[in-house]
Amino acid sequence: MCKDVAAIDMNMGCPKAFSIGVGMGAALLTKPDLIHDILTTLKRNLCVPVTCKIRLLNSTGDTVELARRIETTGVSAIAVHGRKVSERPRDPANWSEIAHVVDAFSIPIIANGDVFQYQDFHNIQAVAAKR
Repeated sequence: MCKDVAAIDMNMGCPKAFSIGVGMGAALLTKPDLIHDILTTLKRNLCVPVTCKIRLLNSTGDTVELARRIETTGVSAIAVHGRKVSERPRDPANWSEIAHVVDAFSIPIIANGDVFQYQDFHNIQAVAAKR
């Protein structure tokens, strides 16, 4: 696998019923011990970088707390989707909340959601600069 795969990304952000209904995707966000076990096992047994994707939780503090727990597993990066599980694509991604999460970490935090064109990248930078 090391020759064929560049990295493994664990998607813990999918809000779709087919994922949540069987305990996958965003259903994992309420199970930090299981998240820790999954990521630790992947890190211990794989020869490639491991990353994961989460969603915003009810508060910035809750999101930071979960991301800190994830960081202890040794993942290379955490992607944070800018919407909560209850929010849909028609709801704008909350880039300012992601920016607050970024401030709390030394590992890369990847902003995810509503990035469709190059200008969106600059918009995210502008929001981050205002905090």
